[in-house]
Parts: sequence; C-alpha cells; structure tokens
Amino acid sequence: MTHRLRFRSVFGGPSIPLTYFEELSRTKWQLRNVEFQYDFDLLVIVGGDITTVTDPTGVRSPRVFLARRTITAQIQMNSADVLGDSDARGFLRQTIHAAVTELIARIAARDADFDVDVERQKVAFLVGEALG
Repeated sequence: MTHRLRFRSVFGGPSIPLTYFEELSRTKWQLRNVEFQYDFDLLVIVGGDITTVTDPTGVRSPRVFLARRTITAQIQMNSADVLGDSDARGFLRQTIHAAVTELIARIAARDADFDVDVERQKVAFLVGEALG
C-alpha cells in the first residue's frame, strides 16, 4: 500500500504575503508522489489578519493510528510570525519540515519497525539538506 503526505490549508486573511500561497502549492506539488511508510493527514493553518493564531508556530493535536498507518495533525503558523517575516518561503518550508520531522519522531516512538532516517531524508529537500 502506498502512503502519502497530504495537507489541506486555511489562510487567515488577505494580508498574508502571496509567497505563502505560492510556496504551499509548490510544496504540495513536490510532496505529491513521495511514498512514506505512513499516511500524513495534515491541516496547515497560516494565521493572518482575519483568522489570528496567537499560539506559537508548530504542531497541534498529533495522533498516530498504528493499525491504519496514519498520522494526523495540525500545523499552525503564528499570525505575527507570518505577517512579520520577510522570508515567507523559508519560514513556511522550515515550519513544515520541523513539523513533519516531529511527527516522524512520534511515529517512531510507537512503531519499532518504522525507519526514521529514511523518512527524514524524504523531506530533507524542504530545508535544503542533501539527500544521500
């Protein structure tokens, strides 16, 4: 069975830099055919001027379902971080990379057969790490 990383997104207002929309679409496109050991079902919330996210940027509500080989979570981005960052592309990709690697670690903590290193290499391109 093929497992994928998929995410839906919610943007918090019209003042979010266009780069966030573009980069999130680009990242979805790049991840669409990557095969993982688990399905990642993620909701990405990009805070803005209408829907304000005041919690720190990061993962919320992670759940691992061993029998279904699925992990679900929310990746929230703090509104002040989003609206105040001059490198939207870097911020978004770093946030998604950090969240996915955290989720990979959560799976590994519950599934002894899960290959952490292989899965981390699959998302290393998000932050420019060399694939080896």
